[in-house]
Amino acid sequence: MDQHYDELYKVVLVGDPGVGKTNLLATFLADEAANEQGISRSFSAVRKATIGVEFATAIVRHPNGKRIKAQIWDTGKLTEESYLALACLTLLSSAGQERYRAITSSHYRRAAGALVVFDVTNRETFNNAQEHWLKELKAAAGLSSTLSSCVMFVGNKVDLESSHVIQDPKYVDQELHESTAATLGLMHHRASAKTCHNVRRAFEDLVMAIYNADKNKQQRTDVAPVIQLEQSTIPSNTKPTKCC
Repeated sequence: MDQHYDELYKVVLVGDPGVGKTNLLATFLADEAANEQGISRSFSAVRKATIGVEFATAIVRHPNGKRIKAQIWDTGKLTEESYLALACLTLLSSAGQERYRAITSSHYRRAAGALVVFDVTNRETFNNAQEHWLKELKAAAGLSSTLSSCVMFVGNKVDLESSHVIQDPKYVDQELHESTAATLGLMHHRASAKTCHNVRRAFEDLVMAIYNADKNKQQRTDVAPVIQLEQSTIPSNTKPTKCC
């Protein structure tokens, strides 16, 4: 596969353990590979392909012809293996707090955008996405970063929707998902890592938004007015005032 690219951006995947972050990334990568090779993909093969992977890259083609390389960081290892242990340390000591901040900041450093994922069948993951993950992202975003404005709010596991599930109080319906995203100023998609529904759109729409935001920021910088201060001069026929 040709890895030539015009722009490179770091993207992070965040959300509670078990919401399907790793499977979303694996499905996206497998779908891209299948399209390149002209073969079909399978969900089981996707899951095996991601074992031990901390981040992966993918090329997204912009309508203007530019090739955008996304370096996608899966924070699943952090949240599933370290988050609970570090949370306990945080409650017990300031050393735990410092260690947690050091680990999370390394994942968010230089990130240009994020996918915040929740499970549509689990309201708690939806609440945590807003109360924890989004707040953590905004705290990590620099003043000049696109991270705070380029966030995709993904409701995963829509393949589990059924007449029984949608009656469950823990279910997060599309209306609530969309209204919350609108209130928070987030992009959004409902997806399924298992069926591939909207997975590619979620990743590609985010990468396009990052690229457009970055270019708009560069244009504003290029046209910023330059103020020149002229050196004041004393007329030749004016004598300088003496002090004392």
